[in-house]
Amino acid sequence: MLGLERSLSRHGIEISGWLLHPSGRPEEDAPDVDEPDAGDRLQDHISPPLLLPNALGAALQRFAEELGDPSEAYYLALLCVAASLIPSKTRLLVNPRTDYSEPPILWGGLMGDASDGQSRILGTLINPLRDLQTELYVRYQQQLEDYEMALREHEKEKGGWAIGDPPDRPIPVELYTSECEAEAVSQILVRQPDRGLLIDPDELDTFLRISGADPRGRWNDRTRWWRLYQGEALRKRSGTTVCTLAPHPSISVIGRIRYYALRELWSRRKEEGNDIRPFFAWVRVPLRSYTATQEIPPQGLRRLLETIYRRLQASPPMRHVLDEKGHQLWSNWIEDIHTLIRDEHDHKIRLTLNETLGRAVRIALVLHRLDAACIGVIPSVFVPASTLERGMDFAMSLLCHAENLLSS
Repeated sequence: MLGLERSLSRHGIEISGWLLHPSGRPEEDAPDVDEPDAGDRLQDHISPPLLLPNALGAALQRFAEELGDPSEAYYLALLCVAASLIPSKTRLLVNPRTDYSEPPILWGGLMGDASDGQSRILGTLINPLRDLQTELYVRYQQQLEDYEMALREHEKEKGGWAIGDPPDRPIPVELYTSECEAEAVSQILVRQPDRGLLIDPDELDTFLRISGADPRGRWNDRTRWWRLYQGEALRKRSGTTVCTLAPHPSISVIGRIRYYALRELWSRRKEEGNDIRPFFAWVRVPLRSYTATQEIPPQGLRRLLETIYRRLQASPPMRHVLDEKGHQLWSNWIEDIHTLIRDEHDHKIRLTLNETLGRAVRIALVLHRLDAACIGVIPSVFVPASTLERGMDFAMSLLCHAENLLSS
């Protein structure tokens, strides 16, 4: 039995029917796989679920297989980037009775013993976003020149008693930032309250330290980032008056970190407070050898990603809901996860299991928008049960990586 099957079966979760061999054949038709040694890395033996059943998913998986990388690493980075491009007001309503919904916010990290693999994977998924940012910057510079010219004309006319308001100053659009300070990030969100933002730190341990994920960090920092992950409104208090600066902040995070630095961070216990460590999903990237040509993503893949990113950015904000089958699927699955949480003795895994619930919904929301962007249509209000199931499956796959980290 594969490592993922053993882990899920140990928890009593039925997994038949969703685990596919990389060739696309069902597991029972796949060739025999030797039982891995206990010390083998988990991701070397996991075939990820069929997360993206389209041209983009096929291209990413093919590129990953050529390099011997875990496909989950590409999928996780893609989901975080895609989440940041979805309009910030977008939500997936899971339970209408309690008004429980989840925003398109995902935090992830690629961990490994060396940074080459993580850097290449992140570059593959983020470089098309940088191309779009360059275009937006050039457009902003032109708008700024037009604004300054119009402002000069307005000032001239004002001297002649002209009537009219001065022109509006253009606002720059930022798709991503390497900033790790909550105050600097908040200022970006206030300027573009309807847009999401991707944080792509040079090293993820820097973000974890500054954000308060390190238990020795400041409680106020940890609380601010905890609220940002929940999508809570950014507010400013002045005396008895509270002003809402950004009603729907949306920040996604993806970065790289060394495996042992992450293990050290998780090994430090924290008794209370808003722990943001479980908010991150992790995939371990093994050390590989590559040729220079192997490391370059195909141009077709880069163009495809750029097209999909444009469509995601232009898509309208929506309040999505589950269909009838989706509600039943969620109801059954949440009972299973709560049972696992009650039976789990390791507090770190309990925290991770608890966040797996919301993460599955967020992944399903991003997948739904990605599915529409891949074929160039406006997404449906209804998120199919099959999409929710894909989100659950991938969340469980990520949970296995987290368990491998926490138990090793």
